[in-house]
Amino acid sequence: MRKKMKTYVLLGMAAAMVLGMTGCQGQSGKTQEAAPGGKTEAAQAGKTEAVTEGKAETAAGKNENAAGNGESKAEAKPELKGELEIVTNANEETFKAVNQVLEKFMEENPGVKISYTTQGSDYEQLMKARMASNDLPDIFATHGWSVKRYSEYLRPLNDQPWYGSIEPSFMGNIENENGEIFVLPLNMDVAGLVYNKSLLEELGVPVPGTWEEFLSICEMGKEKGYTGVFMAGKDNRQAAALMNISAQTFIAGCTDKNYTAQLLDGTFDWNNWTPISQFLVDLKTKGYLNVDCVTCDPIDIPARLSENKTLFLITSDPSLIRVVAELNPDARYGLAPVPALNSSYKPVFAGGEREAYGINKDTKQEELCLEVLKYMAEPENIKLVCESSGKRSALKDVNPDLGAVAEDYAAYADTEIYPSFDRAYLPNGMWSTMRTVGSALIGEEMTVEESIKTMEADYKTLREQN
Repeated sequence: MRKKMKTYVLLGMAAAMVLGMTGCQGQSGKTQEAAPGGKTEAAQAGKTEAVTEGKAETAAGKNENAAGNGESKAEAKPELKGELEIVTNANEETFKAVNQVLEKFMEENPGVKISYTTQGSDYEQLMKARMASNDLPDIFATHGWSVKRYSEYLRPLNDQPWYGSIEPSFMGNIENENGEIFVLPLNMDVAGLVYNKSLLEELGVPVPGTWEEFLSICEMGKEKGYTGVFMAGKDNRQAAALMNISAQTFIAGCTDKNYTAQLLDGTFDWNNWTPISQFLVDLKTKGYLNVDCVTCDPIDIPARLSENKTLFLITSDPSLIRVVAELNPDARYGLAPVPALNSSYKPVFAGGEREAYGINKDTKQEELCLEVLKYMAEPENIKLVCESSGKRSALKDVNPDLGAVAEDYAAYADTEIYPSFDRAYLPNGMWSTMRTVGSALIGEEMTVEESIKTMEADYKTLREQN
């Protein structure tokens, strides 16, 4: 088996996880984002390729005729043959794990050759160009958009043997209105509240279930010299991610208000977004954010959390919990759902697709593609990808070693996972708007009222374009 790997730029693992905190990864621009979400999702400035080939030769004596020995052998599995192109935007660690799975598949199927590449920050533009020319890969990652952007190009997969293994709480993120799914999800983004267990115990308070309780704890922490919410605002995706994640309960969770339907049909009153912008401003003006919230670099987040002086982080990267624990075992952090707007509603997680693969409906290698996804769905392969990415499995009965956060996943196993807000309810391009607005709000360069006008204007413009 030959293997070629060329790497132009490989980001460090810590940077990959930190940038993975941010929001939607499927928006326009040169950098892939992750949203609540969000995103996984370290943007790569270059491209990483791995082209691996199956062996042409077979082991000596394989499939030899058993005639004359008086024994009957089970019918041999049909030999798989063909060449496939698989493309993703995975970061380094996830890419390596999936590549390892594909290498094993080709070792077991010498007649198969797979070209597997990750395009990093160029992925969205590449896929838009390939959709336009009707030249899509045989299998490709959908980076959060399997239904809204790619479903017309993908083969439905409800008939596959792994379909019934998908986590029920996650299903709403990948199925269309007819209940069809178009991807095999290997892992999932889960965004919520990373909280300091030790400090909450010291303050004598439980994990906040509402935003009012959350702000009360921030005030208590401030009085003791603790940071309420940590933000690394040098990357404007951080403030955008906080807005995107909090919108799950400020907007989406208010099911009696019908806000999400209004966002989808264009009738949403943008004054209803005011509490989200105001929430971000209040965190800054009340002194709950770290004093360097505007200038702090995301790469510094693990080290800063390990100082054990921060109460909360609103993020889609719970793998930070494991990293921080390695830096300082006394800094015990956990993962909880996004607090509810008030006691009339419920806390939820924000989430969505992370590493999920669909099959081009026009591929000439459909059966081979199905076999590849079937192989990827085997528990040991899902486990490998989840552990490498530090993310939760999207399939049931797979228990990757994710460190302390695994206990939190189990504790909140029945908590509903809402789809990434901007992916589900906002037109393509609004993630960039939230980056601009969020950064301007914490930088005191824009008022709440100005932020609402900007959001509304861009929403209307982008909705017409889409």
